[in-house]
Amino acid sequence: MRETGAPDGPTARRRVLIINQGHQGHPLVYVRLLVDAALERSDGPVVALPDAALRSPEFTLHLGEVADRCEIVRLADPITPELARQLAERHACGRVLVPDGDQFATRLGLVGWRGAGDVVTLVIRDPRLSGNHRLRHRVKMVLKGALLRRAGRLPRVRVLFLADHAETARRGRDAVADPILFDAMHLDPLEIRRDLGLSEDRFYFVVAGKITARKNLDMVLRGILPLADAKVGLFACGELSPDVRTAIAPLLERARQLDVEVVLSDRLQSNHELNRAVQMADCLVTAYSNSAPPSTTTKGARAGRRVVVAGSEVTRMWARNLGIELHCPLEQQPLDALLRRALSTPVPPPIPGGDPRAFAEAFLC
Repeated sequence: MRETGAPDGPTARRRVLIINQGHQGHPLVYVRLLVDAALERSDGPVVALPDAALRSPEFTLHLGEVADRCEIVRLADPITPELARQLAERHACGRVLVPDGDQFATRLGLVGWRGAGDVVTLVIRDPRLSGNHRLRHRVKMVLKGALLRRAGRLPRVRVLFLADHAETARRGRDAVADPILFDAMHLDPLEIRRDLGLSEDRFYFVVAGKITARKNLDMVLRGILPLADAKVGLFACGELSPDVRTAIAPLLERARQLDVEVVLSDRLQSNHELNRAVQMADCLVTAYSNSAPPSTTTKGARAGRRVVVAGSEVTRMWARNLGIELHCPLEQQPLDALLRRALSTPVPPPIPGGDPRAFAEAFLC
């Protein structure tokens, strides 16, 4: 990993500044895709992240292999258009890429862009697709939408919106599909189960990814317990936050009594490990409290797995566009019914997924 304050290597026209505030969840996956594409084009990537991100396990997992081929900049302040302009000038970058850019894009709408180069920012939570109908939230989304439209009209600024795979074709150049990095299609699900020490003949529901309270693991487990007679299990593949462990603790003893196997793989998982969990699942469950597009849902559809989706109106729209039939509001009773239905639902065929190369090209074209 090179850390330097002076530009070197390719010309400013070719160098790109990739700047990101967060590091948990998908942001560093997006950063890695952009770094790979920039290196392939000899665009000389400069990666600017806060210290917490640079010291995180996620940085090692997603960027460790390429860090020594990038120029790394430590961010001491929150990302603003002015900070991005200063960094781009200091490190001789002709393009600024912000892959988790909701706040950055709205700030662009407020203050404009004074940089000499281009800026491309991705809005992950499109205000046009908000499923929250409370008045205060609706007013907030109207204001956000107005600022994003203003940002998109600025010279040298391009605002992208994360969209589902059905919407990208209809919405054109400003829409980009969530990139699906699925490399486990060729693996035998039974072999994966043996490697993980799981039963070969049990019906496993799987919750995958970093598991915080918004993934409602306790609600999922409550829905699985009544299915004990069908010989079912729950495999939670991902690091659990402490509040999640507290929420499910009262349910674990009941699961043991009912012979509902609960396996908690409670650690940071690589993308390949998450893909293996999806590949071996009988049914993938995404019961999320937020309206951001769940890439795990798309992975399940991509792998040809049963998928149960419980969530907001927007989340259910994404599920329908993927051809997923088992979707419901985020409520216990409807979720319970869908988990039971999943036991007898035929395995669906795989669908084509989002192309990671197309995701990166949307930023760099």
